[in-house]
Amino acid sequence: MTQKAAENLDELLSTLKRWQDIETATVSQTSAIMEKTKNPLIRLVMEIIRQDSAMHKRVQQVIIDSLEKEAFTLTPEELADVWDMIEEHAKMEKETIELAEKARRNTRLFVQRHLLTYLIEDEQKHDRLLSQLEDFKRKIYPYA
Repeated sequence: MTQKAAENLDELLSTLKRWQDIETATVSQTSAIMEKTKNPLIRLVMEIIRQDSAMHKRVQQVIIDSLEKEAFTLTPEELADVWDMIEEHAKMEKETIELAEKARRNTRLFVQRHLLTYLIEDEQKHDRLLSQLEDFKRKIYPYA
């Protein structure tokens, strides 16, 4: 590894660890806000952020571990074992996007529209994650 690559890796790891610290603080802060209010909308938003922050920290740790301990691996067999299930799940995600969009079209209420928009964006994120698995599959099976 070149010195520049090592420096970039060190900077990446430092950045990820600092980011994790912020995510940890976010979990604590959103929990404190939830304890202080009974408002269901504020509590819901804080819970969404808290859960996302916890997952962000977990993903960051997986990235750190893949750089410090063991690189990611994915064999054709591992992917093949679950691919049919992944494709079925992708169909489910697409259907949830359609349902959420239909629900949003059928409401004019401000808060409900914003919450439905959040759900649509979250389901679209799931769809993108599954598409990334499709990209991994193409890399493993270039002629698939």
